[in-house]
Amino acid sequence: MKIHHLNCGSFCALGHPVLNRLLPKLDQFNLVCHCLLIESNSGLILVDTGLGLKDIRNQERFKSNFVFNHLARPKLDVEETAFMQIIKKGFNPKDVKHIIATHFDSDHIGGIADFPDAVVHVLKDEWDAAHNPHNPKEKFRYSPIRWEANPFFETYTTQGDSWKGLGKAQGLKGITDPIYMVSLPGHTRGHSGVVIEDESNIFFTGDAFLLEAQLLEKSYAKPVEIYNQLGHVNPVEAEETLKKIRTIHQQDPQLVILSSHDQGLYKKALAMEKGRK
Repeated sequence: MKIHHLNCGSFCALGHPVLNRLLPKLDQFNLVCHCLLIESNSGLILVDTGLGLKDIRNQERFKSNFVFNHLARPKLDVEETAFMQIIKKGFNPKDVKHIIATHFDSDHIGGIADFPDAVVHVLKDEWDAAHNPHNPKEKFRYSPIRWEANPFFETYTTQGDSWKGLGKAQGLKGITDPIYMVSLPGHTRGHSGVVIEDESNIFFTGDAFLLEAQLLEKSYAKPVEIYNQLGHVNPVEAEETLKKIRTIHQQDPQLVILSSHDQGLYKKALAMEKGRK
């Protein structure tokens, strides 16, 4: 396997670049939407898609999500879409056979409509949350227009399986490579991470934490706490999930732990990718 690291959506989460310059710690809020493009024996695989072509061309698609639209402040650059980046890397977007969705938030599956023939893999709990929301947080965060164009979905439970203490889905259908989904609930009901067990040794944790400082228990900008309360459907469960990830990091420091939005972790991953060429 060969893994490419893509930024499929740039954000300035506070929407105030001036404040970011005046208060250096707020630079933590210049965020990316880190996605993985995997060359595998099963074709091209995307882990999340970031924002898609339709998102960029029609900003009305964000109006239903006030928090994302007004606090995340997406850049909306067509060149950042996974579709365009795949072409720039010399691949055909039609060769994307699988998409693994950590969850169904708009900034993670906005691009799945650009790959209508790909199979989308998601935990069943997330599928259920998106289709049968239990509370206002679930009701307002999901946008069915982002997945209605995709006819191929596979859902998974994690009962009876474990990876380092986390619920693990059985083998992903149609994917023969050592790639697994693990349950990381809290941010959403069926939020998941993706484990890639090859020489890369990657654990992609989606939105289980926003900043690396949270993983390392270092100081970080206090507005992150606001994000935790607004963004996590279950903040208490999300904190428990993060504690498990911290334990995994302590027990296996060689494991590369990545998140979706931390710009520093994304840059480290890019450097790692270049080092393997």
